[in-house]
Amino acid sequence: MYLRLRLGRIRYINVLPIYYALEQAYVPNGFELIPGTPAELNASLHQGRLDASAISSVEYARHHRDYLLLPDLSISAEGDAGSVLFFSRVPFMRLSGLPVLLSAASATAAALVKIILYEHFGARPLYYQGVIHNGFPDGYYGLLAIGDEALRLKVTHRYPYFLDLGRAWYELTGLPFVFGLWAVRRDFCRRRPAAVRYLCQTLIQARNWGLAGLEEICRHAAASVNLPSPELYHYFRRLNFCLGPRQKEGLANFYRYLHGFGVLSELPPLEFVQPQISPG
Repeated sequence: MYLRLRLGRIRYINVLPIYYALEQAYVPNGFELIPGTPAELNASLHQGRLDASAISSVEYARHHRDYLLLPDLSISAEGDAGSVLFFSRVPFMRLSGLPVLLSAASATAAALVKIILYEHFGARPLYYQGVIHNGFPDGYYGLLAIGDEALRLKVTHRYPYFLDLGRAWYELTGLPFVFGLWAVRRDFCRRRPAAVRYLCQTLIQARNWGLAGLEEICRHAAASVNLPSPELYHYFRRLNFCLGPRQKEGLANFYRYLHGFGVLSELPPLEFVQPQISPG
């Protein structure tokens, strides 16, 4: 029988401002950190192999009855996100009917790129999902990359057209885009409310440490993505790890688009862990 809280950890550097302090024990925690892509963590949380995790925004919408959101935590951007990028061999309005490859690692980015290409450019490509291996496979005209792979592809300047999906969403709506959220399983919250209260407090502490310690985090991350520390610092500063009123508005707007596109059968309410959790 396990006792440690099983916490999912996205394996990309974009979550280092929260997880670095946990992994270095700058913020003591005792969690069992389990890494994975967003898609892998979505599945693990839904199937009960994790108690809490960072998950895709789409995953919360699809299974909101199983989850509660952790307050004031997100991965979001108001403008450029830097690591959620769509590359194309041809102008975007010419992609209709052409095959494009979407990273299977993120359900949210895959849904977002379909909204952006249609709403901005009237394009309806043929969408396929798969694993991204350092660029376009033969026969594809567009490519969605996320995380560290997107950062590496961008600096190669190999493709003539690219979109930062955070920027494209902001130009479409005037709102920030929320790529990821932190959620806990409702059944775990009922069984171990004190552990959930501790989780909420600890992740906020870790985020606050990480935002204050970005220079150290950038030095640590530079080798893994082959980017200089100053560029990584600029990247992290573009991201927002809070979940305030504007992020919630952007998230609700995204869900309305997904509902209109037929991806969601209903609009999910945003339900959070309550700050006053009785010990248990």
